[in-house]
Amino acid sequence: MKSIYTSQKDMLEICQDGDKYFLRYPTFNITMPEVVQEIPKEAADSYMSGEHTGKELMNYADYGFWKSKKQYTQDESDKLFIEDHPSFILKNPENSRCLFTAEEFRQIVTQAIVSELEPSELNAIGIVDSHLELLLVDPVGWEEEIEAVHLEILQEKINNYIHFLESKQYVERYGDKFDKKVIHITFQYSPSDNGLAFLAAVQKVLQNSDMSLKVELPDDDIFSDKENISEDSNHPNQDQEKLSKERYLQIKKEYKMRLVLVIVLFVLLSILSIVLIVNSNRFIPLGATAMATVVPFNQFFLVPLWQEKKAIEEVHPEWKALSTSVVKVPSDESDKKIFPFIASVLALFFTFSMLYRPVKENPKIPTIEEIKNIPKIDSNYIPKSKKSSNSEPTSTTTTSDLNETSSTEESTPSQTSSKESQNYPYHISGMELRGSLIKHLKISMRNGRMNKI
Repeated sequence: MKSIYTSQKDMLEICQDGDKYFLRYPTFNITMPEVVQEIPKEAADSYMSGEHTGKELMNYADYGFWKSKKQYTQDESDKLFIEDHPSFILKNPENSRCLFTAEEFRQIVTQAIVSELEPSELNAIGIVDSHLELLLVDPVGWEEEIEAVHLEILQEKINNYIHFLESKQYVERYGDKFDKKVIHITFQYSPSDNGLAFLAAVQKVLQNSDMSLKVELPDDDIFSDKENISEDSNHPNQDQEKLSKERYLQIKKEYKMRLVLVIVLFVLLSILSIVLIVNSNRFIPLGATAMATVVPFNQFFLVPLWQEKKAIEEVHPEWKALSTSVVKVPSDESDKKIFPFIASVLALFFTFSMLYRPVKENPKIPTIEEIKNIPKIDSNYIPKSKKSSNSEPTSTTTTSDLNETSSTEESTPSQTSSKESQNYPYHISGMELRGSLIKHLKISMRNGRMNKI
């Protein structure tokens, strides 16, 4: 069985095996990916001559007869017509959308846009003002129903243009002495917001190369703000500018919050360092801890925001005066700084607690005046005991001399004691007890001698 006719448009193939003819076409079904049905030679000749469409030939293979056009409804006729002429779906995609399933509609739209844009083809190339310029013509509309497919095919074509320039396929014919290379895109219809955003992304990619994007919009564009896209530049539309401004305000507010946290960390580090220095403690390990916590926090959480903020302010210096009071920073962005900040504070306090040792207070040294004013105490002074007379043992001796001697001796110390008490007005605890004991010992010794006599 050999193939005698193949139609990529209708995705079918007519084969011949001797006197028999077969129709083969895919079904995109896993269980039965392909259908092969025998058809008469007259049906094959009628299709190949253009009398019937591929869909009609498939119906003939299924039912054995040609379906009359009078039997088609208006929607079926429109659907068959669009399938035979896919580019017509671009005229009114909103009305045509209801005739097909989602997959069928996307497939037909893809065929239509590919046939119009021709992504693998280079529309035109030439030299303009010592620049190598590649022309890209976009005749496709930007309706919502076809916008996604349109962007995909346009991206594919722009990528092919960039590859053409990077691979220097133009050198053989035009040389390579150009100031820059320009991709000039001409739109028949004004791009949508998503289309302009896509062009902005392309321009950003080409900034660091010798290629640039030149966009030309139709003169009768009713959206005046979109006319700001000019040669070799790319200005975001009003919605994009609003989004960029909101993003800038979020960055500015988050930068202020992180700057406050960094200042708090440095103030805390300064206070702890001063306390350690005043108490003559080691403070270098605390500095090492700061290098491992505070400095990385500043480098990785504050500096990138500052750089991004500065870059935006260079493009829009008028935004510097905008207030951030009503701006809300996304939680996923604001939460990034909490854990590193808490970890840095804990690390500083832990290191401080390991190093801090308070200074011991030295005892006070008395002055010369205080030393002179210290009272002097006589070591021979024995205060008179009030109860000494009661505690003294009575003698049993009846000798009058002993009594007189005892009374004399007792009166003598008492007089001496009274004098001493007048001369020494200071009283020291324990001296009375000591005096009583000495007096008692003296009397006991005397009584012992008398008994011997």
